[in-house]
Amino acid sequence: MKKLMRTIIIISIILLLSATATFTQTDSVKVKHKNYPFLDINYHYGNVMGTNEFVKGDNLAGTPIKQFQAINLKFGFQNPGYSDWQKVYKGPYYGIGLYSGDFFTGELGYPLAAYGFYGIPIKRWNKFEIYSEFQFGLAWNWNHYDSISNPKNVAIGSPLTVYLDIGANAVYPITKHLDLNGGISFTHFSNGGFERPNRGLNLISPYVGLKYHMAGRPNTRAIEKPGNLEKSNNLYFMLGYGDHQIVEHEFDTNYYAIAGIGVYYSWQHSKAFRSGPGIDFNFWWGLTANPEGTPGPVGIDNLTVGLVYAPEMIIDKFSIITGFGIYAKHHLYGNFKQTYQRAGIKYQFTDKFSAGFNVRAINFMLAEFLEFNMGYTIKWKK
Repeated sequence: MKKLMRTIIIISIILLLSATATFTQTDSVKVKHKNYPFLDINYHYGNVMGTNEFVKGDNLAGTPIKQFQAINLKFGFQNPGYSDWQKVYKGPYYGIGLYSGDFFTGELGYPLAAYGFYGIPIKRWNKFEIYSEFQFGLAWNWNHYDSISNPKNVAIGSPLTVYLDIGANAVYPITKHLDLNGGISFTHFSNGGFERPNRGLNLISPYVGLKYHMAGRPNTRAIEKPGNLEKSNNLYFMLGYGDHQIVEHEFDTNYYAIAGIGVYYSWQHSKAFRSGPGIDFNFWWGLTANPEGTPGPVGIDNLTVGLVYAPEMIIDKFSIITGFGIYAKHHLYGNFKQTYQRAGIKYQFTDKFSAGFNVRAINFMLAEFLEFNMGYTIKWKK
């Protein structure tokens, strides 16, 4: 089961990077215009947030893990609005990157991550620019939990984790091809609960870097408004599946499946954003596990019902999904007592069919499971 989940995660990351690659193809194949590639290197030095016992000092060294450093190397593109989706976001940048981290302790290892990134302009002045940036990928090279060699590491319980980074990036040109940039970022590592212990790592750091424009800079300030793009209100049906270990039995070896269906209606508020309410039905085989973590009886108590509101950022055929919900029915939490969150990606293969995955969590930090999904959409054009 572990190998299956790792394979699914890797396929999902390939899907993400493939979607990033389609952005470059849009510029270089469908329309014959000059591309504007760049290389970007950043150095991070920041704080490890004390969100679990391991980083607070309950580790083999007996000292808190408070600081980390990292290097990010990115290759990407920023073009002057050749495609409508670029015009919608007024000249975003996008590409792929490689992350290398150091927590100043061998108990965590020296993680590497490959990811796709997307930067959206917030404000432009004469030269100075500020962007929001989103990074999503896969991390490895961890010294993860092991009952014998690394028994205290409850933060990272698997060799593979999801890498998520959200931040703000300021850019200032210093030569014809070179920019000075810097900002602040929040980074999260977790495997979504498919292999515990999985308390995760949460990092916050300032960073500074240099960005080299290999073919000069695009004139993003002259980008025209997009044409009359299709807008629609959607009814979306989603089939989801996940696999996880129970939080209360994080040192056990029992894995439980989660399967469900969701129905969501969304209004398209703009060419880049839609949102709307939905309902989640999930069947959790682990909700009725015995006190020692072994499988228990299966029945209506395994069913959960969630009410959720789901914003969605539209980037061509690719979407960034979020959601905030409350469990209307839950055997362990009770009814209308526990909220949950969702964050992930979706790729629209056709007008009707899509695939993606989400991380489901409670309290914005504790991952419940990774939700791999397929979807079917019915549209009403506006």
